[in-house]
Amino acid sequence: MNKQEMLAVLSKKADISKNKCEKVIDEFKKLILEVCEKGEEINLRNFGKFSLVEKKERRFLNPQTKRYYMTKPKKVITFRGYKNFKYAIK
Repeated sequence: MNKQEMLAVLSKKADISKNKCEKVIDEFKKLILEVCEKGEEINLRNFGKFSLVEKKERRFLNPQTKRYYMTKPKKVITFRGYKNFKYAIK
């Protein structure tokens, strides 16, 4: 499902326009970025947790050249679903 399909389904179920639905989703994404940038987490009960994780530099092998390289350290936003949310799918 892509964003447009998701907007169509959500707007139909919530009985709101697609434009309003898209604004809500875009603001939610911005909020996640702002909060995680500050180093805080977003915990949504019975859904999951968004948090910022710092990845260390690591060594990897290029299979074509057989040479090892180092990646740069970076920050990544992660999502971890709660147990009851993960096991809802049978």
